[in-house]
Amino acid sequence: MSDAYDVVCVGGAAIGAAVAYYLTENPDFDGTVGIIEPDPSYELAQTSRAQNSIREQFSHPVNIAISQYGLDFIDNFVENTEVEGQAPELNYRGTGYLFLAGTDDDLALFHEQMLVQHECGAMTRMLTPAEVAAEFPYMDATQIVGARMGTMREGSFDGWAFFQGYRQRAIHSGATYITDRVIDIDIAAGRATGVVLESGRRIAAGHVVNAAGPRARLIAEMVGLDLPVEPRARTSFVFDCRTKIEHNVPLTITPEGVHFRREQHHFMTGAVPDPDPAIAYDDWDVRPDEFEEQIWPTVAKYVPVFDQIGQVTAWGGQYAYNTLDHNLIIGAAPEVANFIFANGFSGHGLQQGPAVGRAVNELITYGEFRTIDMSVLSYERIRRNEPVHEKVVI
Repeated sequence: MSDAYDVVCVGGAAIGAAVAYYLTENPDFDGTVGIIEPDPSYELAQTSRAQNSIREQFSHPVNIAISQYGLDFIDNFVENTEVEGQAPELNYRGTGYLFLAGTDDDLALFHEQMLVQHECGAMTRMLTPAEVAAEFPYMDATQIVGARMGTMREGSFDGWAFFQGYRQRAIHSGATYITDRVIDIDIAAGRATGVVLESGRRIAAGHVVNAAGPRARLIAEMVGLDLPVEPRARTSFVFDCRTKIEHNVPLTITPEGVHFRREQHHFMTGAVPDPDPAIAYDDWDVRPDEFEEQIWPTVAKYVPVFDQIGQVTAWGGQYAYNTLDHNLIIGAAPEVANFIFANGFSGHGLQQGPAVGRAVNELITYGEFRTIDMSVLSYERIRRNEPVHEKVVI
C-alpha cells in the first residue's frame, strides 16, 4: 500500500467518495487518490443516517445550480456508477417539496424566492389554500395562507445506494480506501505535505481534502485554520398512520420547521430542535421528546388524520452545521493552498455531493471551477465574516 498519494481525502463517506469518484473519472487527472476513513461500516456517519432527499427549492442561484446538477446525476445514476454492468438500486421517488406558508410574510418570501428559482430553471409554483386542499385533500388548508410546490423532479432516494455507487466506482477506477484516522497534518512552506494516522503511519499528499463531516473543524485545526462547523443533533422518526392516505405526500415543510414525507408504507419526519446547541462528536442519541412535544402536535395540525399515529422507529443523526450561514464551504485558504475544504453542508451533503465532488476535482485538476462557479461559497467569506444569504435552510 502506497505511503504517498496525489490527493488524500480525510473522510470516506458521501463527500470523500464523491471527490474520489470525480477525480478518478476525470481523464485530465492522472494522479492517485487515497481516502482515510476510520469506520468502514459507516454506522456512525451522517451519510448512513440521512433522510436522503433532494430539492431545487433554494433561494440562492448557486445552491439551486448545485442541486440541479445532483438531479441530473441521479437521472443518469446507473450509467454514472455502474461497475461491470451493475449499479446499486437507487429507488428514486419523485414527490416534490411542499413549503407551507403560515403568514402573509411567509407567502411574500416564498414568492420572492420563486422568482429566483424560475430564473434558474426551477419551475416551482405558488398555491392558494383552496388549491392546496384540492391537490392534497388530507391537509387542513385553513391552517395556512398558501404554499409553494416544486416539480416532481424533487424527491427522495436510497442514500446508502447513492453513496455506494460513488464508492464502488471510485475503487474500481483506482482510488484506495484506508481504514485509519487522521490525527495530524504535516505543514511545510504553506502547504500540507501529508497526514499522520492513528496507527502511526505517515502518508505524503499533494493535496489534502477535508471531507470529515461534523468533525471538519478538528481537521481544519490541524493546519491552523478555524472553521465554523459543529455537530448539531438531528433525530429522524418513522411513524405509521391509522388512516390510509391515498394521495401524493410530498416532503412537506411546515412554518414551525417540522418536515414530513411518505416513506414506503410509513411516514418519515424530523424537526429543527429548540434549542439547537452543538453536541459532542460521538453523540448519536435519539431525542424522543422531540416527537411527542414538537413533531406530533405540528403534523396533526396540518394533517388531521395524523392525530392517530404511532412511532415505528427512530435514529439519531448529526448535521455538520455551518454556524455562519448554513451553507457549504469549498476551496482552499491562502495560508495552506493545497488544503481543500468541502464542509459545512448543514444537512444538504447527499444532495450537494455530486456537484461538490466535481468542483473539488476541478480545483485540484485545473485550479478553477469550471462546471459551476462556487467561489461565493469559498473560505474567504468565513475570514471576512460575510454570510451567503440562503433563506431556504431546512
